[in-house]
Amino acid sequence: MSKVTFTNQPRPFKNLLDERIHDYFSSHHIQERGNWKLYSKTIILLISLFSVYSVIIFVQPNAILSLTLCGLVGFIQATIGFNVMHDAAHGSYSNNKNVNNFIAFIGGDLMGGSTFLWKIKHNILHHTYTNIDGLDDDIAKYPMFRLCHTQDVRWFHKYQHIYSVPLYFFTTFNWILFDDYLKLATKKINTTEINTFKPKDHIGFWLGKLMNLGIFFIIPIFVFGFWKALLGFFIMHAVLGLTLALVFQMAHAVEEAEFPMPNDQSKIENEWAIHQVNTTVNFAMNNKVISWLVGGLNYQVEHHLYPKISHIHYPEISKIVKRTCQDLNISYHAFPTFRQALVSHFTFLKQLGAAD
Repeated sequence: MSKVTFTNQPRPFKNLLDERIHDYFSSHHIQERGNWKLYSKTIILLISLFSVYSVIIFVQPNAILSLTLCGLVGFIQATIGFNVMHDAAHGSYSNNKNVNNFIAFIGGDLMGGSTFLWKIKHNILHHTYTNIDGLDDDIAKYPMFRLCHTQDVRWFHKYQHIYSVPLYFFTTFNWILFDDYLKLATKKINTTEINTFKPKDHIGFWLGKLMNLGIFFIIPIFVFGFWKALLGFFIMHAVLGLTLALVFQMAHAVEEAEFPMPNDQSKIENEWAIHQVNTTVNFAMNNKVISWLVGGLNYQVEHHLYPKISHIHYPEISKIVKRTCQDLNISYHAFPTFRQALVSHFTFLKQLGAAD
């Protein structure tokens, strides 16, 4: 697909919102990046991860407890991705670029992903062209999934709301062990060419992959043997993949989210900020436990409007975003609970799968 553009002028919504957000940070004398709340969360999550990992490797409890702990390692890895890597990759963790890159490596590459590829796939393609078929890689799961009305219907899509969960278990298996290598080999993410892969990006890519496999698979092989290590590795990734998939799907692949398509001139007849509000849905905004665990990703509207503002500020700025939407008669979508968002996601899959 050719480059898609948005209506740039006038931008009454974004201009007014920018003014109000700026006033908020100025009047409260606070920075937009992370603070002690984010840094303490980073320490807690990293210590938790390697504490559980150490119990598995050095204490070696019975099989059932060990496998349960492997699942817990996967869940903690997901929370590190939500809270630590995500902010750092967007540059909202710190004002220091080197700190952001280092934390992104620890929270992303060390967990098996590629920060370099993520920044293109997520920061650029997903955040710019949210829910636009052909450009947003997050909805480019066809033919296994039909996630947009413009994608053709296959006979098996009527079962996608059923087979989605088993496939979600393999989200990170596919992403970390296969998909990243495919992107590297083809130099392409969906329909977008990758033209900026520098030597340092190759070093980060391979170093992260080797360290991740070494820590979470090779070392356990020496401790437990190949098959036990493989089983633990599978359970870890199953929990990690399911957690990542469900949290990210709650924001865009739901009934309330829109999937606009550009006109014949490859243009979205809307300003970019309104497009983000139309294609994004929040969930469980009043649940502090969920907000802490998912790194503010339940405030996806705010995140898509201001990805360079740390997620620790989203609960407060969401009040400003919601008020501005009301003032300009723009629909602001949010599910009161995670369960309601989850039901909407699977209803959405069922509806698209059954559509003619």
